[in-house]
Amino acid sequence: MTSRWMKRLAVAAVAVGCAYAGAVYFGVVSSTSDARTRQGPAEVATVVPSQLAQLPLPLELAPVEITRVEPSSMVEHLRVSGELRPVNRVVLKAKVGGTVNEVNVRAGQAVKAGDVLVRFETNDLQSALVQREANLEASRAQSQLARQTLEKTQELSRRGFATRAALEKAQSDLAAAEANAQALAAQSDTARTALRDAEIIAPFDGMVANRAIEPGAPAAANAELLTIVDTSILEAEVLVSTRDIMKLEVGLRAELKIDGLDGQTVTGIVDRINPVANEGSRFVPVHIRLENPDGRLWGGMFATGTIVVRESKDAVVLPATSLREDGEGTFVFKLADGRLKRQPVTTGAKWNGGNSVEITDGVRDGDTIVVAPLSELRPEMAATVSEAG
Repeated sequence: MTSRWMKRLAVAAVAVGCAYAGAVYFGVVSSTSDARTRQGPAEVATVVPSQLAQLPLPLELAPVEITRVEPSSMVEHLRVSGELRPVNRVVLKAKVGGTVNEVNVRAGQAVKAGDVLVRFETNDLQSALVQREANLEASRAQSQLARQTLEKTQELSRRGFATRAALEKAQSDLAAAEANAQALAAQSDTARTALRDAEIIAPFDGMVANRAIEPGAPAAANAELLTIVDTSILEAEVLVSTRDIMKLEVGLRAELKIDGLDGQTVTGIVDRINPVANEGSRFVPVHIRLENPDGRLWGGMFATGTIVVRESKDAVVLPATSLREDGEGTFVFKLADGRLKRQPVTTGAKWNGGNSVEITDGVRDGDTIVVAPLSELRPEMAATVSEAG
């Protein structure tokens, strides 16, 4: 009896102890949870809004709104076109009339300077020369005789044996004889020149472009005989509007494509610029000199291409939209360390019709420059470049 009661008492004591321990545990947990519940909202209310105020979201720029500075070569071209013509071209004409005896060349044949191209019949010319030279010799003999007569008359006049009238006549006879000799000498030179002109000589190395006479045919003085051209140097005559002519100067390089050369580019030099525009137009003829040592160019070919008006190597060029103005001058926005920096710049020449501007000072190779004309940009504004295009 006593043993059962003792067992029941022990079980009751254990149950009471467990109940007490459970109450203490749940009380502590509840207290901790309440404390956390009170502290949590207080921390959110005081910390998070402060951080958001100090760290605003950066401006996100698209890749097309920026550019990275790198030197480049800039070239401005002026488009032109025109026909090729030989620089040295001569039409050989007969200097005296006569019958053509020989024609030694044909059209398309090469000639050298000094070659005899055409010979005229010279029999009459030689006869005329012989006659004039004989007349000249006779006149010189008469002049010599008149001189001797004058000398004798002067001696007689000093001795008083010749009258004054005789002396004056001797002087007049000598003057007339000398004048006649001079005239006959001139005629002799003319005959000699006519005989020399009976041979038509090539004035320079070139090719026969046209033959207008045949052997045996008569030719009047100043009649056209042959046309000789020098094909080693040609020129393209192009027309440039008065609006663009001020961009050109002698010595500028031209790059031309010639019909018939399968797209090959031929380089030439601006050799001459006419001082006035063609009558009835506003276009000025400009002559581009082309070397033709291998003979692949022909007069009459058509050329199209460009004249290099100006060029700049290793130039730093930015779009005109990247430039901004304020009271302190011209500047650009440079993106560095996540912020926009006001970067003063010095501008130079304009390119691409003013759409690009050369920067001579203020930016360096590798700088990131904003090119989009965004009005909301400010110095020190946080910015970044989006990865997506």
